[in-house]
Amino acid sequence: MTTNMVYQVHVGDGFKKKRMKRTNSFFKTPGEAISEALAFKEKMDVTYQNEIIWDYSRKIKGTVEKMKILKGYLKGDKKTDAFYLQITSVEHLDEYNVVTPKKPKKISTKDKKVVSQVTKLFV
Repeated sequence: MTTNMVYQVHVGDGFKKKRMKRTNSFFKTPGEAISEALAFKEKMDVTYQNEIIWDYSRKIKGTVEKMKILKGYLKGDKKTDAFYLQITSVEHLDEYNVVTPKKPKKISTKDKKVVSQVTKLFV
């Protein structure tokens, strides 16, 4: 049995108040997980007609086991439940299904900075 780390993306939908993830999907690298997270972000932006204001100034919090990388609020109202992108890591066991990540169509300059910051934290 081989062991090393795999990564999974969790997304919080502040409007529907539920957590989402692609079922049984784990990624080999933090970079792949970040790509998947940004694809989820892009999908939420389309769903909510770009009315989620993402807080890029917020410090990335957590440990490599559970790290919230980006938080946002519908119409910027911080009194509402937050939308968030989170990456978790677990020890890889052979039974985890490692998949290819979804990729966002576009990545903004601010998103590239988040990718850079998160990648450094996982190294």
